[in-house]
Amino acid sequence: MNHAQSRPASFIPVKYRVPAPDPSRVSVATAGRSTLLGVPLPTFGREQTRVAAIRESRPTWPQPVATYHPPVHLNPPPVSTPSVRGKVRLVNGLAIAPSDAPPVVHRAVAAGNRLQKMPYKWGGGHAVLNDNGYDCSGTVSYVLREAGLMKGQMPSRGFFNYGESGEGEWITVWVRDGHVFMIIGGLRLDTGGSTTRTGPRWKTRSRSYKGLVPRHPRGL
Repeated sequence: MNHAQSRPASFIPVKYRVPAPDPSRVSVATAGRSTLLGVPLPTFGREQTRVAAIRESRPTWPQPVATYHPPVHLNPPPVSTPSVRGKVRLVNGLAIAPSDAPPVVHRAVAAGNRLQKMPYKWGGGHAVLNDNGYDCSGTVSYVLREAGLMKGQMPSRGFFNYGESGEGEWITVWVRDGHVFMIIGGLRLDTGGSTTRTGPRWKTRSRSYKGLVPRHPRGL
């Protein structure tokens, strides 16, 4: 009898048979794979559910976010700077205020110009406001009064409490015990600053500011 002819087509000898895998022994690592060496692996509902739960519980790491870096200009555009206000100029012994100066500054400059030929007079400008000579505090009092920035007159010590502390944008009064002078738009009006006293004069030569305290009218 020919045994090969009597066997069914699907018959496989016992020694070549591969036993079916036990579902209870399938590990989590192999259960997540669909094939092993090209051979499909069996799937099991309970084990698949367990693997899916483990996958969902794994942390997800954030993806790196690209940072935008603007281009670097080799020749950056110029930065605009605020314009500097004009200064009071001295022309032929008289001061000229710039066109952008406030009206009160123009009045102060005009008052200082009226004093340029006045002599120095101790106490001048105090007992008589419109005097024939002026001392340091009488000079400053006259200019501020004519500009509408004070009433009456003050001795030099009184200017320690005048206006506000510090230098002003347009007008600054510098005071110490025994002397006071003022700067209007960068130009100094002074009866001192040299070895001898003078009458009220516009002066461009530098002087010592030792011991002097700056004050200025509010807003100026």
